[in-house]
This record gives sequence, C-alpha cells and structure tokens, in this order.
Amino acid sequence: MRIVAAYLLCATHAFAPSTPSLRAPTALHAENPIRKYGGSVVLGLLGIQSIRDLILEVPKLGSDQADYFGTAIDVAFTAFVATQLATQSGVAQPDGGEPSADLAGLDFKITMSVGRESGTWMDKSWAASGARLLLPLQCSFTGDELDLGFPGEEALAGRYCRRLDCEGGSFVGPGGTVTVACDGGGWWAAPTGRPGEQSLRFFLDFPAGAERNDVSIPPGRVFFSSALLNGDADDAYDVPASEIYEARGGLKLLNSGGLTIKKNTLLNLWGALGDVNLILGRYSLSGGKTAEAAERTASEASPE
Repeated sequence: MRIVAAYLLCATHAFAPSTPSLRAPTALHAENPIRKYGGSVVLGLLGIQSIRDLILEVPKLGSDQADYFGTAIDVAFTAFVATQLATQSGVAQPDGGEPSADLAGLDFKITMSVGRESGTWMDKSWAASGARLLLPLQCSFTGDELDLGFPGEEALAGRYCRRLDCEGGSFVGPGGTVTVACDGGGWWAAPTGRPGEQSLRFFLDFPAGAERNDVSIPPGRVFFSSALLNGDADDAYDVPASEIYEARGGLKLLNSGGLTIKKNTLLNLWGALGDVNLILGRYSLSGGKTAEAAERTASEASPE
C-alpha cells in the first residue's frame, strides 16, 4: 500500500476553478464506465485505506510502537488523493485556473501524420506496411472555458480547460476523398519549470475515427503535445529557427510534435497510477486561415 502511495505522490496538482458550460455529450463519451471512472474509484479506495491506517497509527505516536515513516506516508498520500479527486471533480484546479499562455484567437493548420513510430505500443498489425494517413485540419484556439465532466483529463488541467474548435478535415484514400468528422477539443498551457518555457497540450475528438489501408485513427480522443517558447529560442533553447512557428505577439511554438491516444486498463488500474499513452504518429503546424488571408492581402498589395 505504501509503495503505491509513494509512487503516486510524484504528480500532485492544486487550486480553484471557475464554472464554464458543460461540454455537450456525444457518442464518443458514452464509453465503458469502468474505463472512465475506474481510476478514480481505485484512487478513492486507496485513500480510504490510508485514512484507515492513520486511525490505527496516530494513537501510537509517542510510544515504542509508533511508525513515524508510515504515518507520514499515509498523511501525504491522503492529501494527494484529496487533491487529485478535487481536481478531477473541478473543486480544485492547477495553475490558479488559468493557462500560463493566452492562445485565444489564434488559428492554425495542423497536419496529422498518423503511422507507425519507433517505440509505439500499438498492435503489431497496425500500420505494419509503413503507410501514413495524412489529415490536414483547421483549428482555432479560444479562451472559452470547457467543462470535460468528471474525471476530466490528467494530460490537461483536470476537469476544466479551454475550448479548441475544429470541424474536421479530409484526405484522399484509395476510393477517393474521405471526410473525417471532428467534435473539436480542448487545450491547456502550463509552466515546465524552465524560464520562458511552457508545455502545450491539446486534444481533438474523432467520434468515428478514420482509416486508410492498415493505418487508422481509432474512434476517440487524440492528444497533441508541443511547447511554447518565450524569448530567443536559438540562444535559450538550442532550437533551430526552422522548427519554430512564430504567431502574433511574438508567441513561439514548436511547429511539430507527437500524437498519442490513451489506453487505460486493469493493468494500470484504469489510470489510477497514471495514464498509459500509445504513440499514434506526429503532426506539423503552420499558419491557419488568418495567416493565409494576410499573406494573400500582402501579395495583392505588393507592386508587380
């Protein structure tokens, strides 16, 4: 019990959310309740066990039967469980309830390149041919708060994040053009601990998924990982300029990153010990509709 408690103590969050409108449920969210809530239930049961241990241990403090180390672990783990469940339920929220960077109003073209990557735990038959599924998407980051419902997403800010708009896209398959539906998603930015650097995580929901040959996007939620860099990336981060996308206001983002999907099972107690993420591919980022319109305007205004 205490080994599990000590392991879980490495990922705590904190502090207070606002009350946004609830995300409209879709067929995607009507998932197996054990997979959705199992991790929280296990976490709660472990917390109850810690409380039970404290009830037995605290009266022994000061005697030769006292277990000071065990009591300290149980106190810390009980606080951890309370914080985690409060974050999942929306009573508490990390980063003071605000993302560390304001991306509201920015729009990007994101091209997903789905296919087999080194180190992935996807099934061996998935994308075994080496084929890729390329899916371009127009996405808009908004400042609107998004309520994901209980238990939220560990990869973002728990129950609450900011809304990401996307209407889907299309690609050309063997039988012609394939349209891929997308319900939009959410985003969050948080400090990494390094000066001027922030992590950027966002997701998109694909209710029906997509398939091209032996490559597929499983129906569900796809996570995107990136970073925000404030300042001179060449000097501070040893990142080549070719790998940076500079948006308005001098905001710099990595112009590529990884794609993952979440797969929690009984083996990791349905996420109580942290989410299991499978590598789905990579993505690239470029200017969206606003940037393209500005480029056309500048081109039309320039002399021949």
